[in-house]
Amino acid sequence: MIGGSVGGLFAASLLRQAGWDATVFERTVGDLTGRGAGLGISAQLLEIMDRIGARFEPSAGVAHNSYVWMEPDGSIAFVNDRATVGSSWARVYRPLRDVVPAGIYRQGMTLRQVEQNAASVTAIFDGGTRAAADLLVAADGVFSTVRRQLMPETEPRYANYVAWRGIVEEQDVPRETAAVIGDRIVFCFPPGELLLTMAVPGPGEDMRPGHRRVYFIWYRPADADVLRDLFTDEGGTNHGISIPPPLIRPALADTMRADAGDRFPRAVAEVVERVSQPLLQAITDMESSRLSHGRVVVMGDAAFVARPHSIGGVSKAALDAQCLADSLADLGDVDAALARYETEQLDFGRRLVAHSRYLGAFLEHGSGAPPPDPERIIRDYGAPNLLHDVDPAGFQAKAE
Repeated sequence: MIGGSVGGLFAASLLRQAGWDATVFERTVGDLTGRGAGLGISAQLLEIMDRIGARFEPSAGVAHNSYVWMEPDGSIAFVNDRATVGSSWARVYRPLRDVVPAGIYRQGMTLRQVEQNAASVTAIFDGGTRAAADLLVAADGVFSTVRRQLMPETEPRYANYVAWRGIVEEQDVPRETAAVIGDRIVFCFPPGELLLTMAVPGPGEDMRPGHRRVYFIWYRPADADVLRDLFTDEGGTNHGISIPPPLIRPALADTMRADAGDRFPRAVAEVVERVSQPLLQAITDMESSRLSHGRVVVMGDAAFVARPHSIGGVSKAALDAQCLADSLADLGDVDAALARYETEQLDFGRRLVAHSRYLGAFLEHGSGAPPPDPERIIRDYGAPNLLHDVDPAGFQAKAE
């Protein structure tokens, strides 16, 4: 497994259960728990975690009981009663990491290239270390070294809008703001834009009301010139489509905060205005034309990138790993198993990307127009036809 984040961990655990010897190679050193922010929890994700003995604790989930559309004056235009569970990336990563034996998890291993023949594959790392195997699983993310070697034409495509993200402590926002958000996911639709805000785990992954954090993600159109300006630091260096948060120019963050007061109800604007260090993300998507290349298989974000509207990246990685392991176990023959994996997960990945594009289509053109049907966007948000919601009450009862 190339990549020791959640995709590589799922693949390692499921393949070990299927009788394979597995080794995970991760380029970074240290604990990865600090990566990521909030994420949606699907029923499939929990089922696969249960299967490998990586228990997701009920206390790790924040229950959201409805999705609501809030107008600038604070009134509620639409309520979609939909019970879901949200959590944090660390609450999924940590139990996955704990079930993978330390002896098969190797850090500080940066892949340089892959070589293969008809029967085996060799990973070559910086420093000259080589590892030969019957199968190599590329779970090394959106900027995958493996994918770039095998499919150099497949790269993320910019969708013409960006997302500002931020998190504040629940205790640091007015009580009115905490009450307005409560156990809901709040949607706001300024002309040509979209913001979501919700409660997420607090320090130490604390889920108790009053001890949580409040998260927002604000999608805003940005053409090529605006994108270039947003991702250029004070020294004039442009960072492409990814900029370290401390290098975001303070004036840009100040403008973002000021704009919030003009576009959102007061309770929501308070969240945006109080974020100390916002994050900035260029929204992209990506589709691979193939998932298997001889004895190499590509999965997770290395294969497909859906826009964040699908709320499905971690669940997609889990389902990819499960399909791969089950195909190998069911068919025995590696070539036949990889062919089945490719057929099934190409279809799933394409549908997930298409759904995320549909949800974000109104943001792409910078027309300043609202979405044609905000109620439909709210009903379809996430990927309810592809990834099944978790009922908070049923999950809690099952756990007890």
